[in-house]
Amino acid sequence: MQNFNYKVGIIYPNKFKGGIACLATHVLNENLRKYDNIHTGVYFIENYNIVKNSDAIIITLQYENDYFNAIRIINELKKTNPNAKFIAGGPCAIANPIPLLYFFDYFVIGEIEGSDVMYDLITLNNDDLKDKYYSKEQKSGILISSDIIDLFEHSKLYANTNGKNNNSNSNNNNNNNNNNTNDNEILDEEYYIELSRIIDKIKKENTIKRIYPKKLGLDDYPIEQITHKDGAYGKAFLLEIGRGCPRRCKFCMAKCIYHPPRYRKLDDLKYLIDEGLKQTDADKVALIAPSVSDYKHVLELCQYIKDKDVKISPSSLRADTLTDELLEILQLKSLTIAPEAGSQRMRDTICKDVSKEDILNAVDISKKFGINTVKLYYMVGFKGETKEDIEDIINLTKEIKEKVRKVDVSINPMIPKPHTPFESHPFDIGGKKKIKTIEKELKKYKVSVDYENFNSMIAQTILCRGDFEISEALKSVNNVNELIKAVDKDVYLCEYDEEEMPWKFIQIN
Repeated sequence: MQNFNYKVGIIYPNKFKGGIACLATHVLNENLRKYDNIHTGVYFIENYNIVKNSDAIIITLQYENDYFNAIRIINELKKTNPNAKFIAGGPCAIANPIPLLYFFDYFVIGEIEGSDVMYDLITLNNDDLKDKYYSKEQKSGILISSDIIDLFEHSKLYANTNGKNNNSNSNNNNNNNNNNTNDNEILDEEYYIELSRIIDKIKKENTIKRIYPKKLGLDDYPIEQITHKDGAYGKAFLLEIGRGCPRRCKFCMAKCIYHPPRYRKLDDLKYLIDEGLKQTDADKVALIAPSVSDYKHVLELCQYIKDKDVKISPSSLRADTLTDELLEILQLKSLTIAPEAGSQRMRDTICKDVSKEDILNAVDISKKFGINTVKLYYMVGFKGETKEDIEDIINLTKEIKEKVRKVDVSINPMIPKPHTPFESHPFDIGGKKKIKTIEKELKKYKVSVDYENFNSMIAQTILCRGDFEISEALKSVNNVNELIKAVDKDVYLCEYDEEEMPWKFIQIN
């Protein structure tokens, strides 16, 4: 039996169904399996509690609202894994690690393929990590939480000593002093000035550059994937066509943090299909990319898969790239389109480069192939949105419903994500009323409308914009509603100035 020096747990902080369909869990496992001295296991919310005596525990952060699960997992596993390093990766870790600084020891800032970054985080101490990844000119690839926490705690201590603590003493000793209120205001101001100063210092002195492979090849691609009928895609082999998006949507974080767009060679994809179907029991190939139909060889690729006599499940298709040839090969039972906005004016504003004609044409093409169910994705709450824009969502949906038997709508508020062109925009607290209006009108036409819990969307905004105050708050809250009650939510939902953005020390491009 092989002896391993390091035992590593890879955890997806939500249900097995989503985790098994998340390529990141498979990539992490494959990346570490190539090292002879590392033993890995992959776990989910249902079974993470069996992880014991690990040297490292890696949690992939795909969604902000998984933070509550991640924190609970960490708090529990620290008891049974006392010597483990806790490492975070994934898009949320790249975008803004600050809210989770107190819970993770390290964050991977970027993509791990083609590098030893994850292995180094597991095996090296902080001094050796700094020697390799930090230089006088540039820090890249990793964030060591203790470096930032030490700076912040020092600042907080200084600010408390010279601000709020003095404020408290002043209250005790000068209860009858008419100038007490003004003193309090001055001392509070000193406290927040000092906090602001240290945040600026962190941004300037701890800029961390994202790492990523310039090309997507075969190295580190997980061929021996775990498949299961209960996965979100069914018993599917996950095939990543490309990463990053060539489109211009201003609300999309994936476009920004995975820039530049990179696509795999067709021959490489054919090899992965052959080996993946050979080494797994998959009965389907799930095509993974921000926009599958933007891949220039998509027709040839899909025909190659179809000739293998397995099903194809594309993660996303764009209305303006849908063709008769593609739909004939895919043999879909339903069509999913994301107009995002109802009016052309608003689609132009958010740079969603698709027209009403493109959308209706895609529906018409799909009908030729027996597709009579359409799913539409919309957002509300864009800056400058008007009542007419909301009405246009209703009108466009009605027009599509006239063409097909069944229309389902998913609609949610726009979240101003870090590093996007809309990162400074406010969250529209009035979005809930807009969604309810749309739902009420579309019910008249037998269109089903689903949406996330609105408090969940508020919490997502707070978490994705989170600063040190949120990191502190997360120590004592357990869910979305507790978080909203514990903080001044308006501070995080309003329009931001650049100096208010705690994530600006992450250098994406």
